[in-house]
Amino acid sequence: MTRTILCFGDSNTWGYIAGTEERLAWDARWPGVLQRSLGDGARIVEEGLSGRTTMFDRPEQPARSGNAVLPMLLETHAPLDDVVVALGINDLFVPGITPRWAARGIEAIVTTISSSGAGPGGATPRILVVCPPPLGRLPDEWAMDAPGATEASRELPAAFRVVCEPIGVPVLDLTEVVETDPVDGEHFTGAGHAAIAAAVAAALG
Repeated sequence: MTRTILCFGDSNTWGYIAGTEERLAWDARWPGVLQRSLGDGARIVEEGLSGRTTMFDRPEQPARSGNAVLPMLLETHAPLDDVVVALGINDLFVPGITPRWAARGIEAIVTTISSSGAGPGGATPRILVVCPPPLGRLPDEWAMDAPGATEASRELPAAFRVVCEPIGVPVLDLTEVVETDPVDGEHFTGAGHAAIAAAVAAALG
């Protein structure tokens, strides 16, 4: 039986190449590398969008709330065995959003998945939350849009665990897995995507 895994994320799931508007090839993006790693026993569904947040509207980029579109995607791709949620960093670019509120956004997404009946036989898919590593040095314009985001990003792993651990949802902290590309301090190189894929594969079991 083929295992279906939804990878739901932002520009780092989409495969954004730092310093460009271009995208890594499918087999170089972490969902594609994950597909190659898991082989024919799995089907990876990639749902990445640049600028996507957990549940917040970005004033300069409309329609980026992940939780707003998630019910439709869960129904579209059901039945799903696993949902990998790789979001949170863009929340820190929304005025007034703290790591705690980014974690509340993750909590909302987990609730949406848990109540969706999108798993086999109407069950709940298994959920893996992937927490991004800390931001590096951002381009000046991005840093002006989100003052304090780099410092705040270091608090995300602990904030995510506060909402996930009590309900038994595992959190994969990428802090020790990958560093951001120094070109823009937010995105990953091809080698970084490969490292993420390996960590996700191990966490999914």
